[in-house]
Amino acid sequence: MMIDLITSALKSQEEIDDWKIIEKRVDGKELFFVKDALDMNRIKKTHKFFVTVYHDFKENGKMYRGSSEFTIHPRMDEIDVESLIKENIFSSKFVKNTPYPLVTPSEKRKESSAKGALSNSIDEVVSDMYAEKLEKAWINSSEIFMNHIQERIVNSKGVDVSNDLFSLYVEFVTTSRAEKEEVELYWSFQFSKFDDEIIKDKIANAMKVTEDRSHAVRIPNLRDIPVILTGESVKEFFKYHLYKVSARYIYEHLSNAKVGLNLQGSGVNGDRITMWIDPFVERSAYSLNYDEDGFPVKKVKIIDDSIVKNIWGDVRYAHYLGIEPTGHMTNFVVEPGKVGEDDLQKGEYLKILSFSDFGLDPMTGDFGGEIRLGWYSDGENLIPLTGGSISGNVSDVEEIILSKETQQEDNFFGPKSLKISGLKISGSKKL
Repeated sequence: MMIDLITSALKSQEEIDDWKIIEKRVDGKELFFVKDALDMNRIKKTHKFFVTVYHDFKENGKMYRGSSEFTIHPRMDEIDVESLIKENIFSSKFVKNTPYPLVTPSEKRKESSAKGALSNSIDEVVSDMYAEKLEKAWINSSEIFMNHIQERIVNSKGVDVSNDLFSLYVEFVTTSRAEKEEVELYWSFQFSKFDDEIIKDKIANAMKVTEDRSHAVRIPNLRDIPVILTGESVKEFFKYHLYKVSARYIYEHLSNAKVGLNLQGSGVNGDRITMWIDPFVERSAYSLNYDEDGFPVKKVKIIDDSIVKNIWGDVRYAHYLGIEPTGHMTNFVVEPGKVGEDDLQKGEYLKILSFSDFGLDPMTGDFGGEIRLGWYSDGENLIPLTGGSISGNVSDVEEIILSKETQQEDNFFGPKSLKISGLKISGSKKL
C-alpha cells in the first residue's frame, strides 16, 4: 500500500521529529447544463496523500517547530517519495513556530450515517432544479457537482482515523427579461443529503428574486430605518462572533476575547446571541468526526447570551493558550429568536434579498455590500429596489432582532433573518 511506503520513508529520516498524512479519495460526478440541456457529463476520481513533516530545532537558545506540507501521488515510486521528503525536511528548517504537540490516539467513532445518501440522487437534483417553470424567469446555466470524499488521517503519535463525507454543490445562473433590460443573477448551495423540498424551495426563491429584480427601481436615499438581512448574509454577519472567540485569532492578537467577555456590550437592544460549534449539523457537507489533525470534534457552546462561554480551536492554538482543544471545524449554529418574520416586517424597513457581494471583515467587524434586490416598506407599500449599498460595523449595531424561523446555509444553521438598526444606506436619489 502507498501509505505504508510513505510511512516507512518518513520513519527512516532521523531529522523528522513528527509527521502527519491525510489520504484523500474523491469519487465524483459533474453535470453542466445550458438552460435545461445537458452540455457535459464528467466522472471524477482523485487519490492523493497530503503529508506534513515536522522538524524541531534550537536557535539562539530557543526551541522551534518547523513544518512543511507537500502532496504525494499514488503513482510515485519509492525514490520519488524519498526525494520529496528530503526536500521538505530542508524547507521545514526555515519555519519557526512555537513548539506544539500533535494529536494522540482517542476512542474511534462510527462512520458518518450519511454514507450513500447521495449515491443515486443526481438525476433527482436535475429534475427538481428544472421543475419550476416561470414565464419571465428561467435557469440560464447550471453546474452540479456530487462528491463522495473518504479521508484517512495518520500521524507519528499513532492516530489512525477516518471521515466519510458526501457533498452536493450546485451553481446556477437565473435570468429574467423585463421591458428595458435582461437580468442575470448567480446562486449556489451545498448539502450533504438530498432533500427535494429544500432544493425546490431554493430554486423557486432564486427565480422569484430574479423576476422581482427585473422590475426594481434604483434605490433612493434612505436614512435611519432598520435593515433586514436574510439568507447567506445572515451567516456572514455571524462570522464576526465565530472568529472573535477562536484560539487562533486570540493568539495572533486579532481578537481580545476571553471567557466572560460580553461581545455585544450593555448598550445593544434586542436579542442576545447564543452560538455553538457543531460537527454534526444535518445536511452540512462539512460535518465530520475528526478534524484535519485527527482530533475527535464535538459540539461546544462558545457564546451564551452574548457572553463568551468557551474559546474554540485546534490542538496547536489551544496548546498555545493553555486551554482544552475543541478541534477545528467549520459548522456553526446560532440559536433563533422569538419574533416571526411577519412581525419583523412591520413598519418602515429595507429588506435585502440579494447582494452582488456581501463582505465582512472578521477582524474589525466592518461589513457591507451592494444591493442586487431589496424591498422597501413605508409601512403600507412595498417597492422593489436595486443599486446602492449598506455598510456598518457589528460593534456599532444599535439593535439586533433574530427571526424564530430558521435556515441552513452550507455550514451554518440559525435564524432565517435578522433585523438590525444603525446602518448606513447609500442610495442614488431622493425618495
